[in-house]
Amino acid sequence: MLKFIKDFDMKKILFFVFFVKVIFLLPQYSASLSGNFSWPLISEVIVKVDGQANGEDIEGIILVKKGETFSLRKITESIKHIFKTGLFSDIQVLKGGEQRIQITFLLFRRHFTRKIIFLEGQGISKSKLRNSLYSLREGSPFSEKKLFKAKEELEEALRKEGYFHAVITTSMEKKPQSSLVDVFFKISPGKRYIIKNINFVGNVMLSKVKLVKEMKNREGKIYVPAKIEEDIIRLKEIYNLMGYKRAEIELRGEDFDDRNMTVSFSLRVNPNKKIKIFIKGANVPLSLLKPIWGERIFEEWGLAEGEAKIVAYLRKKGYLFSSVDSSIQRTDNEIRIIYKVAPGDKYKIEDISFEGGRYFSSSQLKKELEIKKKIPLLSWIDGQRLFELPNEIEMLYKSFGFPQTRVDINFIKQGKKIRAIFYIEEGPQEKIGRISVEGASLFSPVKLCQQISSFEEGPFFQPNIQKDIEKLERFYLNQGVRGTEITAKIEENRENLVFLLFIIKEGEKVKIEKIIITGNTTTRRKTILKELMIEEGDYAYYEAIIETKRRLERLGIFSEIKMEEVPLSPGKENLVIRLREGERNYIGLGLGLETKSEPYTFAVWNNALRPRGTAEFIRGNIFGTASQLSFITQVSLKEKRGVISWEQPYFFGLPWQSSLNVWMEREERKSFDYDRRGISLTTIKSSSNNIILLTTLRWARTTLFNLEVEESEIDRQHHPFSVSSISGSFIWDRRDDPFNTNKGSFLSFVAEWAYPIFNAESDYLKNFIKYQHFFPIFSDFGLNYTTRLGLGTGKIPIHERFFAGGSNSFRGERYDELGPKDPLSGKPVGGKALLLLNFELRFPLLSALRDLSGAVFYDKGNIFPEIKNIDLASLQDTLGFGIRYRTPLGPVRFDLGWNLDAPEGEKKVLAFITIGNVF
Repeated sequence: MLKFIKDFDMKKILFFVFFVKVIFLLPQYSASLSGNFSWPLISEVIVKVDGQANGEDIEGIILVKKGETFSLRKITESIKHIFKTGLFSDIQVLKGGEQRIQITFLLFRRHFTRKIIFLEGQGISKSKLRNSLYSLREGSPFSEKKLFKAKEELEEALRKEGYFHAVITTSMEKKPQSSLVDVFFKISPGKRYIIKNINFVGNVMLSKVKLVKEMKNREGKIYVPAKIEEDIIRLKEIYNLMGYKRAEIELRGEDFDDRNMTVSFSLRVNPNKKIKIFIKGANVPLSLLKPIWGERIFEEWGLAEGEAKIVAYLRKKGYLFSSVDSSIQRTDNEIRIIYKVAPGDKYKIEDISFEGGRYFSSSQLKKELEIKKKIPLLSWIDGQRLFELPNEIEMLYKSFGFPQTRVDINFIKQGKKIRAIFYIEEGPQEKIGRISVEGASLFSPVKLCQQISSFEEGPFFQPNIQKDIEKLERFYLNQGVRGTEITAKIEENRENLVFLLFIIKEGEKVKIEKIIITGNTTTRRKTILKELMIEEGDYAYYEAIIETKRRLERLGIFSEIKMEEVPLSPGKENLVIRLREGERNYIGLGLGLETKSEPYTFAVWNNALRPRGTAEFIRGNIFGTASQLSFITQVSLKEKRGVISWEQPYFFGLPWQSSLNVWMEREERKSFDYDRRGISLTTIKSSSNNIILLTTLRWARTTLFNLEVEESEIDRQHHPFSVSSISGSFIWDRRDDPFNTNKGSFLSFVAEWAYPIFNAESDYLKNFIKYQHFFPIFSDFGLNYTTRLGLGTGKIPIHERFFAGGSNSFRGERYDELGPKDPLSGKPVGGKALLLLNFELRFPLLSALRDLSGAVFYDKGNIFPEIKNIDLASLQDTLGFGIRYRTPLGPVRFDLGWNLDAPEGEKKVLAFITIGNVF
């Protein structure tokens, strides 16, 4: 996080200043008394960090230079500058010689915790211990004081887990040539106490057996104080179900027997008064009101809040004119909360209209308020929202300069239907008559006014002025100016015009004197410098500094990145980049089951299940260049795949991410099985507007086997077929979420040219375009469509052709079975042209399950043997219904697709179960 360092240890600096004066002035004073005074010269400046010679970074911020006349002021300023970097905990300055002076700066790094390692302590969750540490965390500054505090925190955490006699030994290991420290905690847990007896005191009401049954701490088990809190919550729930919603339970004492290592404790129970809630006159769930009365509250507020919740609930159900009266009745042991409800008649909202307003038309208001046209058979606005609209309309008008707008709502009843009419009294509009700027000299008023949203003759809205101030402050930061203060003065006159004056107290333009990088023990400095968007000597452009942080984060090798601007002198500062490198090794293992073929019903057990495994090893930041080497294998009875990948952020010095992949795979398909091995080189260029460009060079050698179509349908059988190709891809992703998309679009275009070089038989050209768009209609309704077009020419082998069919393309055919078939076997042979359209309307099913939704879809498309065979009349049609359940990895889908063009005798309805989007 970007921040400015303004404070430092002034006591240390003053001590060093005094120390320097005493060391240096006494020799000069004695020389002047002897009458042989001459200005001493600096013969050498030495900088040592933790006793080792330092590089250029720190030497660059020391003002004292070799060959200069000795200056006490420069030494003092150098000390200040070094302290301001925040990298050092202590500084010593040594002097040698009289007339030819040698200055030595001894700097001692401020150390940071690299790793926290727990030794021994079997049975203790290391993640729980790590989470209990607050004083000392990985990446935080290290000190002996923090280490002692961390030990106390661990002792408390162990005590809560029942380790009352744990012994913790601490040690540390400093990493050479760095400021990093590894901290070790050796834990000897010691013996634990066994629960001898549990007593319940107070107005318990229930048997001990029933209460203890709900607890984790029980007699004869190990005593864990942390579980007492969980037990108390469970016991409160029991009393809550009995109506005692304000029951109090607390631990009243622990009696430890160190000789026998046993403990006894008591729990005090005070149920307080029973609370009963009654709702009379309407069917309203009690769960709506129980949270209100679970704690001690102001009863008047509780009654009012309950009334409001009941009315809102009934309005959503169509009871627009319901009313509620509430009261409280008390007995010796009971509080009764009574709500008497008069729901009135139920109405269906037929239409809404607006009258009295001139600034907005009715259609504009509906658009601004996100009131869409209704869909047949579906409600378009609920009654509660209807009563919220007056406030929303008033706020909308205020944002356009109408501070006095008032809105009333009236109803016209037509049987069980109702029309709502909103009467709008706009009032006068306040406008900005003039915008002026005072105090600006670095930039012209015209330039500054271009940065804000307010404009002359435009509407005046007070909150927008603060946003304008923030925009101006951001503008000054982006121009390298620091310390700017901006206020706004507003003057009104009788004509509803506002004169807006921005008063600017400008800071100063600041240049970056030095860029100091610390924390990179493995990563090369050259690798980091490539990501910097700002250089030494540049002005401190805020956006450039922020973009530098983003680029360093995208490398994926640092677990923490901090950018700090350290002021040095007027117009100068240092940029300190503090890094913490993440783990370099990653190992992943996965085991699962897969079906022999794509599941078409919920009866997955009727499909043959086979094991599937994945193993992955990644070594990151190789040679300190942010490169990555990975080995990935996927093994099942249906497919086998192994990939070795080398990824790096630059391609021959160009800022293009590149990836070199070598792979071997075996896979079963509908019409054939194949073995393939190959190598590919891919370069990736991303832009800030979500555009990605990819270029791939590929060579692959494929051998077909278990061929189930005639040899005439393919180019070769059993003989290897080699492909050497170059492809380019354009991707423009504007979706709000790639896994669970609600709005946005996605466009991709891939062109591949396979040419017969390197003894390859390939000679074809393929193009594939996909476009998706997601429209939110209203509430949780959404319309999505996808268009896919694939065109190929030349000698395309069967394994490189277009295929479609299945849950992710055309839901009227099984996997890969859309399009041309082998006349003898009936197996798909693919094609050189593909046209596919998918339309889907998503809608909510249950308001209580927001992640559950329904969908109706329509798929249209086909595969054609050649481009010349494309015939729109031969496109097949599928209509269907689906259920979706949202997960972080995409929706779990169940789809029923009805093929409207299925041949006679073939199954027309297919069911699909899939994880992920159809698109």
